Amino acid sequence: MTLLATVFDLDETLVDSAATWNQVIGAVAARHDHRWTSTDWTAIQGTSTASWSAYLAERCHGLTPERAASECVDGMVDAIARGTFGMLPGAAELVALAAELGPVGLVSASPRRYVRAAASASGLRRHVEAIVTGDDVANGKPAPDPYLLAARKLGLDPLNVLAVEDSASGIRSAHAAGMTVLAIPNATTARDADVLKLAACTASDARVAAKEICQLWVNVYALSR
Repeated sequence: MTLLATVFDLDETLVDSAATWNQVIGAVAARHDHRWTSTDWTAIQGTSTASWSAYLAERCHGLTPERAASECVDGMVDAIARGTFGMLPGAAELVALAAELGPVGLVSASPRRYVRAAASASGLRRHVEAIVTGDDVANGKPAPDPYLLAARKLGLDPLNVLAVEDSASGIRSAHAAGMTVLAIPNATTARDADVLKLAACTASDARVAAKEICQLWVNVYALSR
């Protein structure tokens, strides 16, 4: 096995967006007479846009899933323009390092308009050669489809690609696609031992992940000689 490329999840792997998503969805809910709670937020964690928008629409008077998603994306794109959130510590350097080693891709379950806005605002676009969003696949994470599509866009076998993920659904997706997984666990994933067993290695944050990526490449090249 030879690693030739790296693909990254976006939200909470590279960008510090979770709190803003929660606030934006809560504001949309409030406009439609639903009080958004921590229980609601927990219920949609790691789900696809189709799932969380349906959840929101069910609780809001006169709101369809399509409109729910559109209003939330509007809010997130506005938050990006205002600089409400940005890259996680060490994430920019992590992506730059990966780009020195090989092609880089971005694989997100979020809607295309948001992903492209976030990637542009954070400077990721200059490093990224392939982007897969939740709008690009019929079956999102934890199905392997997003990561399989990313490998095809990069022109590589998934076995030659390293995936960097924070969520249980993302780790399962990349592993099912046949990729080597580097996990940067979020608070929920850190408690899921079964999911973490699927990862080749874990890191506490992006700075540690950079060291792990270097070690993975060293190990792979040593084994391939």
